[in-house]
Amino acid sequence: MRTKTDFGISRERGFTLIELIVTLAVAAIILSVGVPSFRGVIMDNRLVSQANQFVTSVKMARSAAVRYQRPATVCSTANFDAAVPTCSANNDWSDGWFVWVDKNRDTLTDANEVIAVFGPINDASTLSSGTVSSFTYDARGFATTSGGDLTLCDNRTAEMGRLIKVNSVGRTNVKRAGCS
Repeated sequence: MRTKTDFGISRERGFTLIELIVTLAVAAIILSVGVPSFRGVIMDNRLVSQANQFVTSVKMARSAAVRYQRPATVCSTANFDAAVPTCSANNDWSDGWFVWVDKNRDTLTDANEVIAVFGPINDASTLSSGTVSSFTYDARGFATTSGGDLTLCDNRTAEMGRLIKVNSVGRTNVKRAGCS
């Protein structure tokens, strides 16, 4: 702000040092409260997105089984980036998974049978099951393998993760679950 003195000399007026320090202190307090809670929101949204990605792949397998009238499987894999990925017996789904339809019914994955491939999830997250490494559906869209539960957790301690339940019929349900 420009003001004129009695002698016609103009002076510049600005913030004083105290006003600047108070403004910076208020901004620091607002950031220290807002940033950690925003980080939690981002991490929660990441978990929801990853859970939805897995549920989508299960629904994709059911849909492909009905569409092609052949068995369809979603299974964990350790070589998601191979030309033709293979199912692994590993219960850790964090390395990736893929959906395929056994069009020629030989129980082997061929290149033209792969529907979708999902790479590893975020390094800060884990997706695992105690007993299940694959889900298979018949031509009617019903599970031929028993259902199972998968737990999706991130690197926060004692925070809420997601429990993905796939029942014996083949339907999925996602709910909050504690992680250890």
